[in-house]
Amino acid sequence: MPNREFADLQRRFEARNEKVLNLEDPLLIFGAGRFARDLCKALQAQGYLVLGFVETTPITNEVLGLPVMTLGESSLHQGSASLCLGILNRGCAMNELVWLAHASGWSNLVMPWQIYDAFGYHLGWRFWLGSREKLLANLERVESVSARLADAGSREIVKRICGFRLGVDLDYAGCISNEPQYFNALTLPALPAKPCLVDCGAYNGDTFHAFAHAANCGEAYLFEPDPANFRSLCEAVRNTPAVCLPLAVSDSYSILSFNAGDGEGGAIVATGNAHVAAAALDDMLPGTLVDFLKLDVEGAEAVALRGARELITRSRPVIAMSLYHKQEDLWELPELLFEFCPGYLFYVRQHCYNSFDSVLYAVPER
Repeated sequence: MPNREFADLQRRFEARNEKVLNLEDPLLIFGAGRFARDLCKALQAQGYLVLGFVETTPITNEVLGLPVMTLGESSLHQGSASLCLGILNRGCAMNELVWLAHASGWSNLVMPWQIYDAFGYHLGWRFWLGSREKLLANLERVESVSARLADAGSREIVKRICGFRLGVDLDYAGCISNEPQYFNALTLPALPAKPCLVDCGAYNGDTFHAFAHAANCGEAYLFEPDPANFRSLCEAVRNTPAVCLPLAVSDSYSILSFNAGDGEGGAIVATGNAHVAAAALDDMLPGTLVDFLKLDVEGAEAVALRGARELITRSRPVIAMSLYHKQEDLWELPELLFEFCPGYLFYVRQHCYNSFDSVLYAVPER
């Protein structure tokens, strides 16, 4: 069992009082996006009666053959049904959504982590959402990671991320760090006059432009495997020092199945609708001195790191790495960086709602 700072999380989890789903209880789903629709299908497959979807401002009357109603209209079902929160993204803070539901009279709420505990197999990968028992089983590893972080703010963020994902710190849903993402007071002072950027998961060039605005950019290598994103990226960085590469990053060369056409959420998945080439940074940039390495590759951060070990040892770059694509990222990715980056300081910052866009920063000590 974890001790000190993390012990109260386990105690609060064990003392929680949550709504238990019952097959005989009808359900409404708050939200009508992808997660809500997939949740509806999973619930129906298990024999639950889904009455419809609820949105603050519906844009359609029907989804999956079920009605879409306002919160006010849904009040007719209070007392006889439960409301499942089917919104899982970085743009809507869950504590605000719960407040809206309560203000409309709903008290029977079922949260995403409760749903995933029961239906995770049917819902599959959903970013950081995972079995809470698995998180509890790894709290000691998370606490060990937290102890190695360089400031109290980072340690508090990691603890509260755990509390939020366990369902005992809902207020953390609305917490965002004050610093800009990636290029901030933690990272910029450690860069040379004309730094070299390697951006893995470059999307449409937004990170490159933020870097060019914050620093006097020298070379830049931008990796983006999604075909549509790559076209946008090339157009966005014309007449700049950036080199665009239509590749995924991994620990070796391979052709991988990829979920293309999903905007910034394109990822390596077994059931992808396209195939992309992937290679190790150590093979693609041999001998290149890199000053800033950004990794936001939709869950492939660990293999990308393993493929960049020589680059990291040679260059000792500042590293900014996403920490929210998988539940286990919270402990496995820091452990890997601790191994690869002796003589570094490590920080965690939170850049969007609901623990999305949490970033692990590794900065070489001066």
